[in-house]
Amino acid sequence: MRFLIYMLLALSALPFASARPTWQWTWVIVVGLIACGCIVRSYRNQTPSWPLAISLPASLAMLFVVWGFIQAYFYTAAGASIAGLASTESISVNPALTVSNTIYFLSHLVFFLCVFSFCSRRDKAVNILKNIGIIIAIYAAYGFIIYVSGNDTILWFKKWANLNSLTSTFVNRNSFASYAAIGLQCLIAYAFFWAQDELAEGRTGRELYRHILETMMVKAWWLPLAIFLTASALLLTSSRAGFSAAVAGVFILLLLSPNRYKQEGGGTLKAGLIVIGFIVLSGSIFTLSGEILDQRLQADATLDMRFKAYPYMINAIMDSPLTGFGLGTFDEVFQAYRGPDVIVYFDRAHSDYLEIALTAGIPAAIILVLACIMPIFTLSGALKYGAQHRSFIALGISVTIQLGLHALVDFSLQMPAVSYTWLAVLAASMAIAIRCKRAAQS
Repeated sequence: MRFLIYMLLALSALPFASARPTWQWTWVIVVGLIACGCIVRSYRNQTPSWPLAISLPASLAMLFVVWGFIQAYFYTAAGASIAGLASTESISVNPALTVSNTIYFLSHLVFFLCVFSFCSRRDKAVNILKNIGIIIAIYAAYGFIIYVSGNDTILWFKKWANLNSLTSTFVNRNSFASYAAIGLQCLIAYAFFWAQDELAEGRTGRELYRHILETMMVKAWWLPLAIFLTASALLLTSSRAGFSAAVAGVFILLLLSPNRYKQEGGGTLKAGLIVIGFIVLSGSIFTLSGEILDQRLQADATLDMRFKAYPYMINAIMDSPLTGFGLGTFDEVFQAYRGPDVIVYFDRAHSDYLEIALTAGIPAAIILVLACIMPIFTLSGALKYGAQHRSFIALGISVTIQLGLHALVDFSLQMPAVSYTWLAVLAASMAIAIRCKRAAQS
């Protein structure tokens, strides 16, 4: 089970972030194997029932999955006996796509539950979060090497898009920006955990700083290097939305990570100094790596074609606000609604919220969004119990907010490398939060 989880996290970014259907189904099969291992493990160890903080959002997500099957079922039941049935008379305009997308959503829910179950101890969750940061730093380093050596390939394929941007093994720069931002936050959270673990040993003053410096040079030399490489790769993606969402996520992480509850005073000042230090460091890295991004940030975002397409998407949503047109059917539905001024082909909405509302309907979209944001409240309530694990609890909050903001204007969460990694981070963070709270209250 552990091998399969790490295999998925390590390899899902290799084949174009697994955006192709063949690789998507590969990981669905892998998740099925992980689920089998999880069931066997639970049976042997007599694992207790899921806590409410997990079962409630999981139930909402399952309700969304059930709705996807209902969309496909009603189309199939009606269309089986009536040849040439108009799409307006059915829920899904393409039942095959709806079924496959529903199974894809289900695999994500199962993966989240399996990772949470796997993190039966806090050290397992810490290792997952640490290794996610290392994995993404490796992809960032690879992307940086390709970028400086000509930037003309993606793996062994000739690069055909985003020719001036760092994309590593991804095709889309915005998707890799989301992926890199997750890794950057995992590394920063681990840096906080490591430093606060040293604080927990009772060292103070010069002794503490000397010990941290010595340990950094001998044991943790890779950590600042990985942070620098990942941050530089993020900037070199030239993704405006990806960079802005990443800054918001890191800012939240830095504000929430310091363990101020057991300090007699000065916690707010230290948090402020950390944020100031982050701003200075970001400015330095931006100066070194962000010339292309700076040019894009100064460009007029209102000229982006997606903002011309959004009103037509809203018109489509209003034509079927309750039931939607079927999960996975955005491509064919939008072609019937697009106006003549939308001269770019849209196979995705470039806004996950609009796409889910269009394909699943507004009520189902609200249910899915609630399932995704409910863990934030659990994590926020557990921050005061975190002690040196506090940064990993804050990590689940910051990464979810980062991806939620980016999803307003992009589709990074539709890349399996991003979506599975996010759910692994969220599950591990929830496992740490719940176990820290139990330990503090026992």
